[in-house]
Amino acid sequence: MIRTKHLISIMLVLTLLFSSSALAAKPKATHTPPPAEITKEIVEPPEEIQHLLEIVYNEWQTVNGKDQGKKNKYTAWYNDYPWGKNKWCAGFVTWCMLEAGIPQAYEKDVMALEEGVAPEKFYHVTSSKPTTMVPGYLHMHRTSEIPQKGFIVQYGQKNNRYTHVGFVYDVVPNADGTYRLSCIEGAVLNTVRMYVYDYDPYAKREKNIRLVPQEERTEEESRIFTYKQHGKKEQGWYVNTFLMPWVPETE
Repeated sequence: MIRTKHLISIMLVLTLLFSSSALAAKPKATHTPPPAEITKEIVEPPEEIQHLLEIVYNEWQTVNGKDQGKKNKYTAWYNDYPWGKNKWCAGFVTWCMLEAGIPQAYEKDVMALEEGVAPEKFYHVTSSKPTTMVPGYLHMHRTSEIPQKGFIVQYGQKNNRYTHVGFVYDVVPNADGTYRLSCIEGAVLNTVRMYVYDYDPYAKREKNIRLVPQEERTEEESRIFTYKQHGKKEQGWYVNTFLMPWVPETE
């Protein structure tokens, strides 16, 4: 009986040793901080994200307000079927990420990762629609209430939290603690358009978008540029969150 207990003890020790060795051999995961730890300062993005924004801006200029039809190059990476008009906002985001060479994976593969972990410094959730893009970023803890250049702005409205996505192209802090955002977004008016508005991270979510004061507007309204809000007032568009393909360094 004593020998049996002794043998069991030895086996348990060996099991623990082998388990520890296996764990030690695993590559270290890249943990990303939760939203509360993200800096509130606006910082210049790294070179890789600058390159991404150059691609986004070039597409905005190249499309130049032209109707993109029911299927276009921003949908071709996923399939060759017509998506329909105004339904390719996430397709545009992912297409730009692919063109910039940002590492990425589909939602099912991201959700298989340890929660709060991203495999690469720069990372995107490959998606053709916001409803599959957002959960992957949430799983990696890569969401923020504070915008940065190169983040993905994700909008909601009264009846749909995952309505639309686009790129934050520029961010300028206002004196009152709000941020003036310039966002380039696909699938609005079935083209690529820039929206400029003030975002208040401390307001109630349903009221966190403010129009730029009339006296501060310097650009003319057009198919490619607007100061207006998305949709009609009664539709209640708001910024739901910002998705983070990159994480600003904190002090």
